[in-house]
Parts: sequence; C-alpha cells; structure tokens
Amino acid sequence: MASFIDRAALSLLGAVAYYLFFLNATGSIPLACAVAFACTALSHMLLRGLPVVHHATAAQARAELMRIAGLDDEAAGSALEALILRRWPGEPFRLAPVLKHPEATLSSGDVLNAWKANRDAERLVIAATCPCEPRAAFYARELRNPVVAIVDSHRLKRLLRTLPADQLPRPPRYSPKATIRRLWAGLVSTRSSTRSALLALWMLGIYSLTGNVWYLFPGLAVAAHAGLALIRHGSGRRLFEDDC
Repeated sequence: MASFIDRAALSLLGAVAYYLFFLNATGSIPLACAVAFACTALSHMLLRGLPVVHHATAAQARAELMRIAGLDDEAAGSALEALILRRWPGEPFRLAPVLKHPEATLSSGDVLNAWKANRDAERLVIAATCPCEPRAAFYARELRNPVVAIVDSHRLKRLLRTLPADQLPRPPRYSPKATIRRLWAGLVSTRSSTRSALLALWMLGIYSLTGNVWYLFPGLAVAAHAGLALIRHGSGRRLFEDDC
C-alpha cells in the first residue's frame, strides 16, 4: 500500500509539473492537459522497463533490530559491524555492541562502561539497539583515547532501510489482539497512589457542587486510571499467565 501511494503521488506531481510547463509554453489549457497526459503515460512506459529496487520498510527495520537485540554478543556484533561498514567502509574502528530492548535508552553509564572496556582502541563505535539519551550523546563527544561515535537505534533503522526488502525477513503480521494487550499493559503499568484517588475525588466533588463538566471527565479519567493500576498492583493468582 505504501509503495502504491508513493507511485501515485509521484505520478501526480509529474503530471502537474508537465501541465504547468506546457501551460506556460502554449497558453492553452486543453492543449497543456493533453500533452501532460501523454508525457505522463510515456514516462510510465519508459520507467516500467527499468529495474526497481524495493527497499526495506520501517516495519522490517524495526523487526530486524529487535531480532539483533535478541542475539548473543558475538552474532549481534557481526551483524551490526557489517551494517555499519556498508555505510562507512573506509573508517577503521572497534565495535562495542550494546544490546537493549528498543524501548530502553542508552545512558551515560552505558557509554562509560563501553569506553573503559576498550581503552586500547583508537576509535570506538558504540552500536546500541535502543535510542541514545541526549546527555549520553554529549558525554560521548567529550571522551578521548579512544574517541567515541554512537550509532543508536534511530541511525541503525535508517541503515536497515537502505537494504533491499528481500534481504530482511517479513515483519510479523499486524495483530489487533496484541495491540490491545499492549495498550492495556500501558494503562495498568503505573501503580495506583493515594494522591491519584484523592485528586479524582476532589475533581468529582467540584463537579457535584458546581456542575462544571470540565471537572467531570478529567475526574473520571483519573479515577479509571487509578482503578486499572490497582489491578496491576495485585499479586495475581498465578506467577506465569497463560497466553490466551
């Protein structure tokens, strides 16, 4: 679908460019429309015979980065090093992979640990499968012996998207059930507090006294969030829940 939208948008832009050019050259709207249509069709015929390389999608890049994060250090380091050398082939360096979940962050402590473990190198590349914190990036630029460059998950995804799509496995199919479960986990992940309950009671009390709906809906939202958090705060009946 994304490729179809891209082709349609490019075709539309090309047709508009042809139309404006011939309208300025001829001054006739019907003639400019006809010539623009003919030129657009001819361009499609010429481009159809050219080889088209379909690059990896954003979903494929995310899935591949998650796969690399789950590998052992040696295998992940080899995959990340090959990816970085493909983009910067003429720069020697030592690679220090930091394998974390893509939703985690690369901290200043992670940078310091990698730097101390590679003091005998001249150039160090820290390849992290998670985003880099701004403070950690600033700290890395101050390090010497070795100098440090950080390639975090944002840069790795851009590198992965330059690969042909057939070199990466297809991402898992979209699952509405899994999406609902992630949303539910996000709702109940925060622990309930007395302050949240008191805030909900205060807002609902203001609504009951004044009738102002601006206090009703936020109060209900805070109360619902506090109640969902109580569900998560409970110990549960089983240690491992069945995947249903």
